[in-house]
This record gives sequence, C-alpha cells and structure tokens, in this order.
Amino acid sequence: MSIRTLSINGVRNLESIDLSPSGTINVFFGENGSGKTSIIESVHLLAMTRSFNQARTRTALSLDADSLEVSGDLTDLGSLSYHREPNGKYRVLINHKPVQSISTLAHSVPTQLIYSGTFSLLEGSPSDRRKFLDWGVFHESEGFLEDWRLFQKCLKNRNSLLRSGKIDRSELQVWERGFIDTSVRIDQARKEYLAIFSPVFKDILSQLTDLESVELSYSRGWDKTRELADVLESQKARDCKIGYTQAGPQRADLRIRVNRLNAVDVLSRGQQKLVICALKIAQSALLQSQVTQPTIFLIDDLPSELDERHIKKLCRLLENIGCQVFMTAVESAPLVKIWQQPEQVRMFHVEHGSVSKVFNLGENNDRKL
Repeated sequence: MSIRTLSINGVRNLESIDLSPSGTINVFFGENGSGKTSIIESVHLLAMTRSFNQARTRTALSLDADSLEVSGDLTDLGSLSYHREPNGKYRVLINHKPVQSISTLAHSVPTQLIYSGTFSLLEGSPSDRRKFLDWGVFHESEGFLEDWRLFQKCLKNRNSLLRSGKIDRSELQVWERGFIDTSVRIDQARKEYLAIFSPVFKDILSQLTDLESVELSYSRGWDKTRELADVLESQKARDCKIGYTQAGPQRADLRIRVNRLNAVDVLSRGQQKLVICALKIAQSALLQSQVTQPTIFLIDDLPSELDERHIKKLCRLLENIGCQVFMTAVESAPLVKIWQQPEQVRMFHVEHGSVSKVFNLGENNDRKL
C-alpha cells in the first residue's frame, strides 16, 4: 500500500499542494513552523480521519478556507478522499463511495505514527500500550474487532448497573456472561499476537542498537491464577462502591522493561526513541509478513534525540522493510548521504506553507510544485 498522488487543500498554513511522492522514502525538511508537520498530519487525516491528537482535529482547517480536503490515489485501493466542514462533519470516500466504518478504512490503509507523543508507549499509561498492542491484534485476528465491540458494550452496561445502586442480578448475570466470554477471547488473541511479535521486535531492535536486555511482558488485567468469574464475584462489593469494573482486559498492560526495571526509568531519550521505533517497525514487518500489506509510516522530526550513526541505521531499516515513509526534519543534511538507493528517495523543501521538490539530493535545485 502506498500513496501515488497526494492533494492537500485547506490544512492549517499549507498552500494548496499536489504531490507525487516516492513509493519508499519521502523527506520533508524546513524551519519550524514552515508546515512540514502539517504534511504528515494531512496523511494521517486521510488514513485515520483525525489528527495525531484527536483534540486538534477541529483546528486543522485553515482559517481562510471554507473546507478541508485531502485526497490521494493509492496502490491496491484506488482513490481515497477525506473532506471536513467547519462544523466538524466529515466524509470519507474510497473510489467515490462512502466508507461505512472507520475500522474498514484503518484495515485498508494501515498507518504507523512516530512523533513526540509516541513516547507515551514507555512513559504513558497502560491504555497507551494497550492501543499499541491492539493495533497489531486488530490486523492479525479476524474476529478481534467484533469481540472488542461486544466487550465494550458488556463493560458499559455492567458499570451502569454497578452505579445504579439497584442491581437486577439476572440482568447483571447476562452482561457478566458476555463480559467474561469476550474477555477470555481478547486475552487469548493478545497473548497469541505477543508470542509471534516479541521475536520480531527483538530482531528489529538488534539492528538498531546493542541493547540486549529489553523484555516485553503482558499483564492481562486480572489475577493470572484465577478465573475471571471468581475475580468479579470477589470484587463485586468493591466494584459497586467505586462504580466501575476493576478487573478485565480493559486493565491489561504491555510492560517494557530493561533488567526488570521500567524502560523509561533507565534508558536515555535516544535509546527510548530507538525502542519505540523498533516496536512500530516490528508491528509493520509482522503485518507485511502475515498478509503482505505494507504500512504507511509517518515520522515527525526523525533525527531528534539520535546521533548520526543511529539515524543511518534507522533510515536503512526503514528503506529495507518496503513501506512508504513520510518523514520530517529541520535540516536536510543528516538525511542526504545515507541511502542505499538514493534514486528512490524524494526530498521536499517546505517553506511558508509551500513545497518544493529537490531533484538532486544535496543540491539546491528546487522547483515549486
């Protein structure tokens, strides 16, 4: 999956832009505030219908634009467009037909994002790591999405009954039965995915750094020695008091540790970034090996926190996995003479919201698009 043409209109400070990106590596460089991050934000809107930070989606529309539209022609899919009105209403079309669900779009256009907020994989809450884990399970397990939706319905209704103060035990049993059944399937799908993901992650990490003691472990969200039904029963009084369900897959966590300590507490910022990149790249490599579906990578400010040697390692790895990459940087110099196939790399200079393609790497040969 790759974007062959990309059109952007009405996004933040960007001028109307039409690009023909490379199917492999695309580098957008320029000063802070030039609009380069808005390029990859536009691709994220197209693939995910939202900005990196969902709260910022409503501000993505340019102040002087009547509407926002990002569209492209994608290999193996055809035309894809995202249109958003000032009132927040939006529509997504694949080959000019409305997309029925966001999950359909996410499955059709798998997209990985690496930016400052991605450090939450190490320093954030368990929910950040669950989202990461479930991205892989969603693409790997055919029935996972249906189980997840039913689980969320059962959890919502159980919590509602707990808060009501007047529990109908027969009704509670119905939702608990569904909660338990889906929880067990979700837990099993996560464990099966992690079993095949972990060795891929370790291999990818070894290509980036000599850190050998990074370990992944999974906590399912309830006592591993007890059945979930027994845990729910023993905690029911406490659940009623606090008004929500304490045990279940909604409390699961993917633990990332170095020598049994949380990785965020012992690794430098640069090492953390390499671990995060390895996690994301491993997910995409596994997906591609399972269903032959390359991922679109969006990487904001790739060189930050990394020295020249690790920038080269990371870029070579991205070049070799066969995915389309959109990356940004302030300076072009660290990303010029590191590629194995420079003819496949397209570099774009972004300035005051306009984009110029650099035809020859390292030379000042620009042309306005």
